[in-house]
Amino acid sequence: MLNTDDVRSKLEGAFTQEQAGILTGVLSELHVGLATSIDMQDLKDAVKALAVAQARSEERLEGVESRMDRVESSLDRLAAAQARSEERLDRLAAAQARTEEALKKLADAHDETRKQLGGLSHTVGYVLENEAYRALPALLAAEHGIELKDRLIRTYLTTDRGYPVEVNIFGRGDRNGREVVVLGESKSQLSTKDIDRFIQGRLTRLEPLFEDIFTVLVTHMTSSPDVADYAQERGIALYYSYQF
Repeated sequence: MLNTDDVRSKLEGAFTQEQAGILTGVLSELHVGLATSIDMQDLKDAVKALAVAQARSEERLEGVESRMDRVESSLDRLAAAQARSEERLDRLAAAQARTEEALKKLADAHDETRKQLGGLSHTVGYVLENEAYRALPALLAAEHGIELKDRLIRTYLTTDRGYPVEVNIFGRGDRNGREVVVLGESKSQLSTKDIDRFIQGRLTRLEPLFEDIFTVLVTHMTSSPDVADYAQERGIALYYSYQF
């Protein structure tokens, strides 16, 4: 008698469980058929069906493998594109760093230039003031009857509220037998705004300290034609460096 379990176990070593089951069933029927003289054609048909099923399984497996190959190829291309993107980002970051460094150097150079220009402006201003100290005494005496007691100086004065105020031109003198204080400022290029700042920032704050103040401004040139009239309307004497 045929032991189907032994047969199936042996078939599973070479076929799938499903195929082994089919073959076991066929062999069992064949065994019974042989015993009853059934035609061998049934066995041939069963084996042929099994071969067709095996071929379809292999075809599907090849299709799956082909799709997997395409997926892997796509993943490889994606990884390569990602690597190129990261490389471009690295180059962009490096360029950004170089740009920021260049901008920092430019800013530092700009600050240094501003400092140098500020120093140059102060130097020009000091030169103009020094010329004014020498020339103004004679001009003030000749044009305004002011006889200075001492030389003009650059100094600080303290307001009635105790705040120090820098004064570019300061001196004491006599005019018509009365004491007068000369108070002034120098500007390389004088504008109406400079005049307003002088009045608000110095004259107004120092007026409570003295009975009679004579104001004077000296400059190389004015920023517009109306500056001289603007100063005169406010009672300020204006002198140009070429008058020195």
